[in-house]
Amino acid sequence: IIPGLIRTETVNQYGEAEECPDMTPQGITAADDYILISAYCSEHKHNSVIYVLNKRSHLFVKVIVLPNRSHCGGLAYDPVCRNVWVATKNAEKGHGSISALKLSSLDAYNFTKARRPLSFDYVRELPQMKNNTFITYYGFEVYCGTYDQKKRQLNLYIYGVNPWTGWLDKNKMRSIHAKDFDFIGQYCQGIAISKEYILISASDGPRQESTISFFRQDKNYFASGKPERTIYLPPRLEQIYFDGSNTLLLLFESAAKVYRNQETEDIDRVLKCDVSLLRNSSRS
Repeated sequence: IIPGLIRTETVNQYGEAEECPDMTPQGITAADDYILISAYCSEHKHNSVIYVLNKRSHLFVKVIVLPNRSHCGGLAYDPVCRNVWVATKNAEKGHGSISALKLSSLDAYNFTKARRPLSFDYVRELPQMKNNTFITYYGFEVYCGTYDQKKRQLNLYIYGVNPWTGWLDKNKMRSIHAKDFDFIGQYCQGIAISKEYILISASDGPRQESTISFFRQDKNYFASGKPERTIYLPPRLEQIYFDGSNTLLLLFESAAKVYRNQETEDIDRVLKCDVSLLRNSSRS
């Protein structure tokens, strides 16, 4: 069950502890013994949060109150350096950023006692991106992405992780700009990578089905601009995440207050899918 859809403990714009009824889930990742889900206040009155769930029991553990009101469209976890990455934005400068929390910081945090947000352990500005829409981690690299609707172009900025510091290596950055991705529509919501596939999730609102597009994992995976296969799912799919090579976690925002009862399905659960069965499903 996605926590916090009715109310969430956080702080308001004045830094006061307060319950928010408007949290909207956005990002998901698995981090050691946890499932982490990010959410933002659709009314922009409260700080964004990360919900911590026990990976085995699926029970709610606690809430992490973040130090700003970023959209938090994606989460990623580096299992080597044990850092949780969050897609953020520098609202004052109007460009994207990426921030990180050490898993040890997350473990030690208790909002009930602290009554204040948890500061990020690391923030990296991304002035080349108007917004950091989605992120993932794969092969000692962090992928930051956005979709330019006017150019119909997928923009990925890929940063190597310094193994000594655990943070992004300024000298190890590459980018991919793939055009003519008509199948994405207006909103690209997530990217997930395994040894075999690169998957892209997209959603165009309440009247449009969400999609997951499959690309083969090779050096020319975006060359054609066309996926090997596209799967259609209910509206408002957000981030997708590989938990192992053949297990995919799916997070929807349709059960959030701002969208509830607008679509045929209000999906208030994290869905866990067998990738091979999903790819070979008849609805595509």
